[in-house]
Amino acid sequence: MTECNAVRRSYNIMKLSIETHVLHKRYGDEKTISMLKKAGFDSLDYSYYWLDKSDEAMGENYREYAYKVKGWLKENGMKCNQAHAPFDIKYGCKFDLSDPEYLKIVRSMESAAIMGADCIIVHSIDVPPCEDIFACNLEFYKSLEPYCKQFGIKVAIENLFRVDYKSKCFRGTLFTAQHLNQMIAELKSPYYIVCIDIGHASLTGYEPQDLIKQFDNKTLKALHVQDTDYIEDMHTLPYTGKLNWDAIASALKEINYNSDFTFEIFNYLNRIEDDLMEDALVYAAKIGRHLINKIM
Repeated sequence: MTECNAVRRSYNIMKLSIETHVLHKRYGDEKTISMLKKAGFDSLDYSYYWLDKSDEAMGENYREYAYKVKGWLKENGMKCNQAHAPFDIKYGCKFDLSDPEYLKIVRSMESAAIMGADCIIVHSIDVPPCEDIFACNLEFYKSLEPYCKQFGIKVAIENLFRVDYKSKCFRGTLFTAQHLNQMIAELKSPYYIVCIDIGHASLTGYEPQDLIKQFDNKTLKALHVQDTDYIEDMHTLPYTGKLNWDAIASALKEINYNSDFTFEIFNYLNRIEDDLMEDALVYAAKIGRHLINKIM
């Protein structure tokens, strides 16, 4: 590494982050934040998916609860770097606050912004085969821009898939670099970025490293890091599946990826018993640091 690159990278320390769904459900956010700090994480990706109105984070007092979480983060010297919106919205829903599923997305945007998140991942909407998935989602994402401006948060668009149960395979939805780069270009706004889910790439015909190389670091600003076996969407810890992590890290380094490194490994965490969870998180953090060192 040249002296110039070494100096540049020294000012750009990549943060290690992890999604919160499993830990939130088991331990609550206050304990979760303390556990993650102790394990060696810098940040968290707040998971609003699979939460209902009975959960404080999505209930009527969601703002007050978000400020509580913000306080717990501050006490532990941690940050909410990104969040993940609910993904129950379906084709045919209205893109306004009269629709309960759309309202949940907007609430999660506001709540995440209160916690300090820079961006929130919002899944695209699947459509019937006869409909134009790109046009539908262009309208959907554009409808969120006023809330991005109001709350000061960006929307991250993720590479996704649908499961074809008849053929027992995954089919991508807005999953190619062309799709995602075109969507960002047509939205014509600084409030939209791309999140690459590394496992999803491997299920939809890409080696993750090849997909990563088709973006620049101004567009690709978020990650969901998980391992797979190329067959199932495993959401497990790197080095427990079949992906080539040296190649993935090299690709991120090649594009000078300069945002955070965020695990989405809920199936790994789901299998861990409570008395092993602290050790499991420490191990995950060590793997995260190992991969960050390869990228930096």
